[in-house]
Amino acid sequence: MSNNLIPFIGITGGIGSGKSLICRIFSCLHIPIFESDSVAKQIIEQDPEVKKDMILLLGPSTYQQGIYNTNYVKNRLREEPTLVTSLNQIVHPAVRMEAIRWHQAQQSPFALYESALFTAENKPAFIDQVIAIEAPLADRMERIQKRNSTDMKHVIDLQPSPEQYAQSADYHIQNGKNNEIWPQVSQIYRSITGKALLILFLIFGLFPNLQAQEIQVMTFNIRMDTKSDGINQWSNRSKHCAELIQYHQADFIGMQEAFIHQIKDLAKDLPAYAWFGKGRDDGKESGEFSPLFYNTKKFRLIREKTFWLSDSCDKVGFGWDAACRRVVTWGEFQAKSSGKKFYVFNTHFDHLGKIARRESAKLVLQKIAEIAGKSPVIMTGDFNATPDDEPIQILVNPANPNRLIDAEKISEKGHYGPFSTFNAFQKEQEGKHIDYIFVKNGPKCILHSTHTETWENRFPSDHFPVSAILEL
Repeated sequence: MSNNLIPFIGITGGIGSGKSLICRIFSCLHIPIFESDSVAKQIIEQDPEVKKDMILLLGPSTYQQGIYNTNYVKNRLREEPTLVTSLNQIVHPAVRMEAIRWHQAQQSPFALYESALFTAENKPAFIDQVIAIEAPLADRMERIQKRNSTDMKHVIDLQPSPEQYAQSADYHIQNGKNNEIWPQVSQIYRSITGKALLILFLIFGLFPNLQAQEIQVMTFNIRMDTKSDGINQWSNRSKHCAELIQYHQADFIGMQEAFIHQIKDLAKDLPAYAWFGKGRDDGKESGEFSPLFYNTKKFRLIREKTFWLSDSCDKVGFGWDAACRRVVTWGEFQAKSSGKKFYVFNTHFDHLGKIARRESAKLVLQKIAEIAGKSPVIMTGDFNATPDDEPIQILVNPANPNRLIDAEKISEKGHYGPFSTFNAFQKEQEGKHIDYIFVKNGPKCILHSTHTETWENRFPSDHFPVSAILEL
């Protein structure tokens, strides 16, 4: 049991009921939220005891080379629905222990525990009260269809019924098309805390946070440090790369070809940013990184990880016919102003291996789907492929439900600057559009740009940085 005296309130509802919206509103009211599904994914992927029990229950194919095999597990549960109870008995205790630890650290009027599976029979002992979110089936199906999901009636049938949710609830939120949400949330807040929300707080605090979250993203191949570049070697370019990033006020910068000393140089000149990533040659500091820099004043890092573009993607290695080891660096983030959560991925595809680039594109789509699910996704990178080349065509294939969208193609205000992104420290190289920003699951692109700034006729890198103003 948690020894924190603040109420721990469960919030639940079936798929499509609108839990995410209600939780976002509570988040805007500075109520912390424990997201059980996200924590469960982390535990399934990382906890060795849980992994062992999952394999005993579902078989060795539950994990492929240490990676959770989502499709295999889904098929097993569809074939044998009775396994769901046994699976929950493995995962739920671990999630709930983590929830107790999390709750102990919270300082707020109350905290929320989000789960789709609360009923009177399985409510955790540490939950004080429960909020159930309800919506007509037609509204739920409409919301689900917008996510490009399939076989959702099957999923709904596996979940508790509206009556089962209602039996466990102390509070109810009706979240159909014709329901007003705010009065219901306000009443629940007052019931739990004994305090009414000030109308000025509602006007000036809540509504702006529910508006779209603007994010400025940049992909930037900074060119490795090599003496053979002469006057263009890193010591002559470092501060200009940092100045360019600061001038354009990028929130996220996915970099490529960065050695650890180059990263440390930029970190020193960019004090408002933090970074993460791993050296591709040893998983530590050896070799090039594909690091992600982010604005710490505006965004909070929830978790981060690196995987290799290879058949054994969780460990250091070469992929297919690649000339170099290649990685993808990713992080889950939360905007501090709005509470919105999203994922950012960054990579650098091989420059020689044609098979490697093709298979890397397939692996990236698979991993993004596994890691981010239906959450908003931003991906940056030097893909060493032009828009008509096979790797990019795989990434944006409209027939693939896991596809990405080239932000430049959906930019509301168009594109500014050249389309080619490689300059060889000389000038724009025709037909060298190889750096991209992709999105998935909802982000809009307002403006897309290629930056060609120089100083004394010299370039910050042999690639032009590409940026986009995105909206979640």
